[in-house]
This record gives sequence, C-alpha cells and structure tokens, in this order.
Amino acid sequence: MRFSKKLQKKILNYYERYYRSCGLKDFQERAKMRLYEEEREEQRLQRLQALFCWDFKNKKHLIVGAGTAGLAVVLKQKYNGEVFGIEPSEEELEIIKEKCQEIGLNFSNFKKEFAENISFSTNFFDFVYCITVLEHVQDVEQSIKEMLRVLKPNGFLYVDTPNYTFPFERHYKIVFPTFLPKFLGKIYLALRSKPIDFINSINFLTEKKVNKILMRQKNIKWLRIYQSNFLFEKKGLKGFLMKILTKNLFIYPNQEIIIQKL
Repeated sequence: MRFSKKLQKKILNYYERYYRSCGLKDFQERAKMRLYEEEREEQRLQRLQALFCWDFKNKKHLIVGAGTAGLAVVLKQKYNGEVFGIEPSEEELEIIKEKCQEIGLNFSNFKKEFAENISFSTNFFDFVYCITVLEHVQDVEQSIKEMLRVLKPNGFLYVDTPNYTFPFERHYKIVFPTFLPKFLGKIYLALRSKPIDFINSINFLTEKKVNKILMRQKNIKWLRIYQSNFLFEKKGLKGFLMKILTKNLFIYPNQEIIIQKL
C-alpha cells in the first residue's frame, strides 16, 4: 500500500527522528523501511493464520499502541476487519488520521489512550494486539488486565515484546547488559556514544517477569512462540554468543505470546 507523497514524507520525518533518538547511524534507511510496514504486518498475520488457523475476516480488532497504523491498514484492507486502536502519541495519531482518510478507515475508532486504562467495553474484541508496546507502559500487569478485559471469551491477545534476559537492546540495536540497574545502563550507553534519554521509557521485561504476571490472571491460557531471529545471522564473536544463548540455553531475544481468554 503506497500513500500520498505528503503522507510518506510525514512518516519518514517521524521515524527519522525516532531512530536518531536511539543513536542509530542508519536512521534514514530504517525510516524508509517504515514506508513498507504494511507488507511486514501482512506477513505477520499470514504466519499467525498458518500456525493457529485463525480467521481474521469480519472480526473486531483492537491494536494497543497503534503506532502509524501499519497493522490497522492490513486488517481493514485484507480482512475487512472492524479495526480500533489506542495510541498516546499525538504525532502518530495524526499519521493514523491521514492514513484513515486515504484508505477509508474510520478514524473515530482510534483514541488517545494508555494501555492501563482502555475505554472500550468489556468482552468487545475478537483479537487484541500489543506489539513492541508492553516494554514501554507504566504498569505492565494493569495493561495486561485491561487488554484481557476488553477481549471476548475465546478471543486472543497477541503480545510481541523484547525478552531482556537476552543481552541485546533492540531499540538501540546493540549488545546490552540488561541485568544492570538503569543508571549503570546509562553509563554503558554513554560509553557507547549512544543517547541515554530513551532508556527511561523501557521496562526490562523478561520471560520470568511476564510469566509471573500471567500466572496471576484468571480464566486464560497461553503459549509462547519461539522462532529464528535475524541476530542468528551475525558472524564472529557476536554471532557465536547469540547461537549459544538461543540454541544451547534457549534464551531468545523476543517474547511472542498468544493468550486466550476462556
């Protein structure tokens, strides 16, 4: 899906600033890739369909942290879904609004809200998605409770968030000692000539922490998806360490979780 040149420029400007805030030298190339985020999200949905035989067509979908609406566009155009979203960022909401105008998606379904306090009704959605958001919320458990609340019985919550047992920070794209307190993490970032402010927005969530939260929830069942990662392709010492962690210690850089409400 290609949008107007004006909107593409707005998307590029937004993501260039974002990637620069993480100290990434290739910020322009990464921002350009965001113009194709719909293709990436379509591949994600196709993989989930193949794994779980899910039917996304004509269902109600909530995207928690709607970002720049890549997933929303695919759910609408490919599956004729009734798509809703929450997003606290004014700048991203403006991009969502313009995308909605260009493809005929109802922008009134998108609200400026935080995951800890979702205004939608209980038992309302067939699918809820939380992609690279849980590591940024103020209250992880409350956010999960809210997402489960608005989910229909037998509906599914899909979570994708980093696993900070794995010594890699995927926003900064560097090997990172995630076991350190944040103030020491900031020193490490400074030594690596990286901006330090962005780390304030990150919760160092591990599989163990998330599992403890999920075990406290009632009337759910969940499973984790483990898959190959681009980090495996790294060569040299970094690649060797990555392979040991994933293949021998079963520590993966990502947490991909499917939660069903019973």
